[in-house]
Amino acid sequence: MGLEVYLDPCTVNSRKVLAGLGLLETQYHFNHVDYFAGAHKEKEYLKINPHATVPSAVDDGGPAITESNAILMYAADRDGGHSAYPKDLKQRSEVNRWLLWEASVWFPSCYIYLVEYVVKPLLKAEPDQSIIDTEAPNWHKLAGLLDAQLGKTKWLCGDEPSIADIAVAAPMHLHAAQRLPLDQHPNLKRWMTESVEQLPAWQKTQGAVDKALLPGKTAQNGTTAQNGTASDHAHVHATLNYTKDVGDKLTELYFYDSEKAKDIHEPGDDPQVTGIHDGWHRAKEFSIDKEGFALQEFKTGFDKWQDDDAVREQLYSDVVEFLKSNLGAKRVLVFDHTIRTKANAAKKLTQETNTSQRAPVMLVHCDYTAESGPVRVRQLLGDEAEDLLSRRVAFVNVWKPINSVVEERPLAMCDVTTSPQSDFFKLYLRYRDRTGENYVMRYSPAHKWWYFPKMNPEQVILLKTYDSESDGRACFVGHSAFEDPNTPADAKPRESIEIRTIVFF
Repeated sequence: MGLEVYLDPCTVNSRKVLAGLGLLETQYHFNHVDYFAGAHKEKEYLKINPHATVPSAVDDGGPAITESNAILMYAADRDGGHSAYPKDLKQRSEVNRWLLWEASVWFPSCYIYLVEYVVKPLLKAEPDQSIIDTEAPNWHKLAGLLDAQLGKTKWLCGDEPSIADIAVAAPMHLHAAQRLPLDQHPNLKRWMTESVEQLPAWQKTQGAVDKALLPGKTAQNGTTAQNGTASDHAHVHATLNYTKDVGDKLTELYFYDSEKAKDIHEPGDDPQVTGIHDGWHRAKEFSIDKEGFALQEFKTGFDKWQDDDAVREQLYSDVVEFLKSNLGAKRVLVFDHTIRTKANAAKKLTQETNTSQRAPVMLVHCDYTAESGPVRVRQLLGDEAEDLLSRRVAFVNVWKPINSVVEERPLAMCDVTTSPQSDFFKLYLRYRDRTGENYVMRYSPAHKWWYFPKMNPEQVILLKTYDSESDGRACFVGHSAFEDPNTPADAKPRESIEIRTIVFF
């Protein structure tokens, strides 16, 4: 007869068993018990499990095993043992410790987030924030224990995955939609997103969960927006090109041929696979003074994107009025723009000519530094500069799709609340007649990245690249284009314009 399992693949403990059996490479026969239809309460199922819970397992007509962790422990030993549940008593006791901990304290805590943020919206009910607020200190305490352990080992019990990893991951299997604050526990986040979620046994069990609990989902671990609709904190994993801080050696780029450019340290030498979150569910909340960026509606009938003179003469004035209205500025100077398309990918970043036509920049950076912002004001405004610099001044880039929806190489922004200024260091830009400065960023697992998939030409992102005010508001936002793994094979090349402005208050 073999091992018969009875479960609904979308529930936490059922998913745990399926993923665990996959890790153990256990052969079994699946019997679907429709939890949401109440099949676990029907007479026939109660004969197997009088507790009316899922999952259950029966092996060769023997007694039913009715607890998920017990099923995995049994399955591991059933066919002679498996390294995911070691036979060595000391090693096994460590796995058992986490199995018991998960069932007794971790599952109940994570389940509160699951009910409030996933199940209630599914049932057209509103989450109760007071319930989350009450549970949050306990959840963080428990997450802190995991984070401390995972700071010592790749997996919970050593260098290889065990059924303890599957068990502890299961209650947070929709961590994005559950709004679990993993960013505050970087080792736990790394383990979940870079280790557990990369296991084939885990990936094979994700689809049933998403289908049942996250209708409309099109990206990893949460629903995603079709350009502006609500989402449950979807995210993708993609490579972002950070820069190594090499100490006393400067990081530089030369925009002309020079012997001095030999053996320099160039930026972008620290690629990191990073989670990038779909921001549509918070699109109205982001602020350039808090997170360092904001999404706004900006409709214009302008369409002469290849005509630089027309852009300056017709579009710049619209941008000035738009920023005055949205930011409360007294004066706005639009001083430059760049059209970015993949069609320009063959151009070198350091090409000196036709600088208004560029490829998307695949480098984590910010356009100004604390020193180069005021210098640029003086370069552009001469005698007026000192008076203007005596009051608040900010540089704001206006990033806008043109011609069509963005399907590839979207723009990602690093939330300033997760990236202190100490994470930035200078990139020196060597031109023939001057030296400019940008910031690049050293990698930190604490960084939280956001993007807005499928932006359309009637939307813009405002990027704060400098602010003279030092009262705690955002001053420098790191940003970069990236290769979105959800990009369809036939996607149109990205086309966008980046308009650079100085805003005076």
